[in-house]
Amino acid sequence: MKRFFPCVVVFLLLPLSASAQNAAEQAILKLEQQWVDALVKADTAALEKLYTDDLIYTHSSGTVDTKATYIDSLKTGKAKYESIERDEVKVRFYGDTAIVTCRSVIKVNKNTINARYIHVYVKQKGAWRMAAHQTTRLAQ
Repeated sequence: MKRFFPCVVVFLLLPLSASAQNAAEQAILKLEQQWVDALVKADTAALEKLYTDDLIYTHSSGTVDTKATYIDSLKTGKAKYESIERDEVKVRFYGDTAIVTCRSVIKVNKNTINARYIHVYVKQKGAWRMAAHQTTRLAQ
């Protein structure tokens, strides 16, 4: 009986952890869509909330922005996104860190970029926020 009880407890808790994992994945996927929507609309207020204060934003060109410089490029119109189409979106969790990878077609400043990107989200004060973005161009 002593061995049976811990096994039952673990068995009963497995669906809860899977459910929690699914809820966290859905939350991250929702943030990903909010990120796309905010870029296309140049909604800098939404991005202010989404990004950590120490965001590292690495573009496919190798240029690196901070939160402030990246948001400023959207405010001034230096960066103008028309659309971002994504597929092969995958989310992985490592404690309070989530890694998102995907393939994308980004239309920005009248250019079309076929790329893969990676996002790193961290949980801060109970909320997921993007801490890093890196885009890599794919061969045409």
